[in-house]
Amino acid sequence: MRMDFANGPRIAAVIPHQKPATGLCYHNDGVHLFASCEDDSRLYMINAQTGKCDSPAIRCERDGIRLVSSTHHDQCVLLAGKGSTDLPISQRHSLNYMSVYDNKVLRKFRGHSDLVTKISLSPADDTFLTSSKDRTVRLWNVQQAGCLGKMDLPKQTEGTPCSVFDSTGLVFAIMAGMAGGEGYHLHLYDARNYSGGAFSELKVTKADIEKAMATQRVSIPSGSSIMNWRTMQFNASGSRILVESDPGIAIVLDGYESTVQRIFHTPKPTQQSSTVFTPDDKSVIMGADDGKLYCWDVENGALLKTLEGHRGPIGALACNPKYAQIASSCSDTCLWLW
Repeated sequence: MRMDFANGPRIAAVIPHQKPATGLCYHNDGVHLFASCEDDSRLYMINAQTGKCDSPAIRCERDGIRLVSSTHHDQCVLLAGKGSTDLPISQRHSLNYMSVYDNKVLRKFRGHSDLVTKISLSPADDTFLTSSKDRTVRLWNVQQAGCLGKMDLPKQTEGTPCSVFDSTGLVFAIMAGMAGGEGYHLHLYDARNYSGGAFSELKVTKADIEKAMATQRVSIPSGSSIMNWRTMQFNASGSRILVESDPGIAIVLDGYESTVQRIFHTPKPTQQSSTVFTPDDKSVIMGADDGKLYCWDVENGALLKTLEGHRGPIGALACNPKYAQIASSCSDTCLWLW
């Protein structure tokens, strides 16, 4: 499925929310779309084919909602909350495996002692990774309580880790900052033999980024840092890794050698952004706080199109894995079709 920005897309449906949506996730069937709103702890179940909600939004007032991830069951999701201070620390940052069909928590996953910042489901089976501000990465299975594995970040690293599966589920990556803000470690693991350690230990240094910026003539506002990496994802083929950084920066790395291939940035500084690869691996899309979507060609770095239609900052963005469709959210969720 190719997304040709020379001939589209257009807004086909608008789904209103009471508060801005902060998370979007498609199920692999391309029909079910889940939108989460952190401010009022609501989860919306959107039919991506009709552009309407199949049922009323679910309220998760006790735990709140920060992150949502689809699972292999089209009526079940993984939710990470905001950390209720009414609960013990050992339970405060648990994850919920929830059935949206009957609004029931099927299983809780406890272990993290601080906010969960990333959930990554394996495309191959029911395992999933979580990254947390407690500086750990944990591996779980939705079918059983208790984590399968845990990795504590070494003392010589800084910040919050980020972990993500590739499109096959056979490989996962863990990213962690170097001491002194000098770059990032990027380690690749065999999902079937992760206890043996990383099979590839890559680095991206500050000098590498600055060299690429000079070559590609990229400049950022004075006082800003391009080394504040927030999240990452593999493209469909696994040949590239997309890193989202502040302020409104997208960095494309070689998936095997971690060399910097492209650096994309919005024309104006943005404090809130969301970035994705398109499923055909041809483009990168970034939603910014000016309410626009910027679409770039990965190969030549050209800005293909700027999509306008949102009234406020875009807090979440997702590409349909099966159909030529984009979902983007501010106070509303827009479905873009070709």
